[in-house]
Amino acid sequence: MARAAHPEVILIFRGTHQVMSAEKILKRGGVPMRLIPVPRRLTSDCGLAIRIFPPDKDRARKVLSRAKLLPRSVHILREGEVYEEEPCW
Repeated sequence: MARAAHPEVILIFRGTHQVMSAEKILKRGGVPMRLIPVPRRLTSDCGLAIRIFPPDKDRARKVLSRAKLLPRSVHILREGEVYEEEPCW
């Protein structure tokens, strides 16, 4: 039986340093997030990504924009564990 996919937003950055900086900025901005390994279906030069949930997406965008640290790509998990790339912020 397949696991039900919960909506989630995956933020991919250019490298480990950016991911770690983004984590710190998001936490300081009060955005619930989790540092995760990059999902197998996605590729990245860095092995880490940040997971947030859709209701927090706009807040995360504002916090990261203010810090001038935007992700390289943004992916939304859809039905059937398919990731859809969203236009970059």
